[in-house]
Amino acid sequence: MDKRKITPENLTFGDFISIDISGQEFHGEFIKSDNGLIVVKLKSGYDIALPYKEINSISIIEKNEIKDETKKEEKIKTVEKADITIITTGGTISSKIDYKTGGVSPSVESDYYFKISPDLNKQGKIEIFNLMSKLSENMLPSDWLEIAKAAYSSINKGSRGIVVTSGTDTMHFAASAISFLLNPLSIPVVFTGSQRSTDRGSTDASTNLLLSAITARDFDAGESVICMHANLNDKYNNILRGNKARKMHTERRDAFRPINIAPLAKVYSNGKFSDILSERIKRAEETKLTDKIDQKVKLIYGYPSMGGDIIEYYTEKNIHGLVISGTGFGNLPLDDKTVVSALKKAENNGIPITITSQAIYGATNKFVYSTLREISKFENIIYVGDMTTETAFVKMMFALGKSKKIEEIKNIMTSNLAGEIKNRSKVEEFLL
Repeated sequence: MDKRKITPENLTFGDFISIDISGQEFHGEFIKSDNGLIVVKLKSGYDIALPYKEINSISIIEKNEIKDETKKEEKIKTVEKADITIITTGGTISSKIDYKTGGVSPSVESDYYFKISPDLNKQGKIEIFNLMSKLSENMLPSDWLEIAKAAYSSINKGSRGIVVTSGTDTMHFAASAISFLLNPLSIPVVFTGSQRSTDRGSTDASTNLLLSAITARDFDAGESVICMHANLNDKYNNILRGNKARKMHTERRDAFRPINIAPLAKVYSNGKFSDILSERIKRAEETKLTDKIDQKVKLIYGYPSMGGDIIEYYTEKNIHGLVISGTGFGNLPLDDKTVVSALKKAENNGIPITITSQAIYGATNKFVYSTLREISKFENIIYVGDMTTETAFVKMMFALGKSKKIEEIKNIMTSNLAGEIKNRSKVEEFLL
């Protein structure tokens, strides 16, 4: 075919082409043509839009062949006696650019993981179970239950480790939930994701998948963890306790940081672990599942001039529990008497209220200031030490699933069930 006669109409998505503009050649995969532009994905992984009217010639180096992957997909799903089970739930790690909208959407097939992380299949027999396809901001507490049930089923089938791929925005909520719903744990459940979609040259998905699989199979711990980049390069990942971690940046590879604790370990692509923390939870002989939570819990942020109306609003909505992220040690603006009266109304309605600190690091302390002492007089107020706000929110749902009695809820919330509470933090654990 004459190069000059090739037009966008002759091209198919995925064709590997060469474009000449004023003697400069661009090689890459054809994506689309729109508004006089031809969009090509370069070998670097980045996309470039070239004006068609300035193109001297287009040549097709290799036509894209559409293959039926149905049988291969089914084979991956039905691996027996898997060493590692990967449970996919969606998120950026399962996403590609949607060129119709310009946004990222969870749309990849499960075998795509082996393409973006070629060493993944060297880690043993891997089963990939597509549980759901959601961006993490759309995940619901009921989805956490489904993840717990799927992981529990895989563990009972003999899986040596579980990897849960998910979106990163609410990953720390999900990892916290699993720490309570699967407790104790006989193997690691490893949450991972990516900050960049899998079709970008800068994606972190390949490293995160590989190192999470290694962690799931070989890390000597029985807890829910997050395995993500420790820094901006691909040398190693941190293994973080799932209920003491938090997403601290919108886009950096190393967005997840440990809160009030050091990383449980570092994991490398050669299968080695280093800096293993003695505080990690050892594997139990048997995993136990709790399959009930109470989703009628709300989370609010304390701030100057907040007033008591928001607390009263939720009280009148008959919620079952409330978490308030207070300032400093867990303070609320009690000079505003509407806050006091709203807390009293919640107490009269038997609604437990957990107080955390929006300072993120450090712990609540009800004995430091007079306002805190006044709040602590309420029978329904619960201070939870250095527990993160997100973990307290999840744990309140868990506690209410167990009981509706204030004293029993208090006992559950203030007990260290899965490493979520530490009595003392070390100086060096700040801003790790």
